[in-house]
Amino acid sequence: MIASVPDRTNYFRNKALAALLASVAGAVGANRVYLGQRLWWLPPALTAATLPLVLGVANWYQTAPFFLLMVPVVAGFIQALVIALMPDDRFDAQFNAGHARRNQSGWAAVLVAIATLLGGGVVLVSTIALATQTYFENALRATQ
Repeated sequence: MIASVPDRTNYFRNKALAALLASVAGAVGANRVYLGQRLWWLPPALTAATLPLVLGVANWYQTAPFFLLMVPVVAGFIQALVIALMPDDRFDAQFNAGHARRNQSGWAAVLVAIATLLGGGVVLVSTIALATQTYFENALRATQ
């Protein structure tokens, strides 16, 4: 007798958990795998391609690969906000079609959105500040 494997492609997806995964591990695509999205491998591919270029470099935070690495990180924060602020009915229609169970995210999604705004804002502003500093330091060196 052959044991049947349960169908994992149509399992229930929790909205607050999906938003939390996007906020914490969006750069490696954890939320995309959880939600069963196509092209889930793009964020981890970009992260894997740029991370070795940053490691072991002096002033790694002022290199082009670092700023390229920040793209999937910031995209994860943005996707976390989109998921957390999406109405429960719309989330269920998109990711839980065919399920009788429905999301009632309540405060969990709100708290994830607040934490994402705090963390994502710090990361984005820091990246912009480092990019501006790097640009002007290089411009100053070029004029000397």
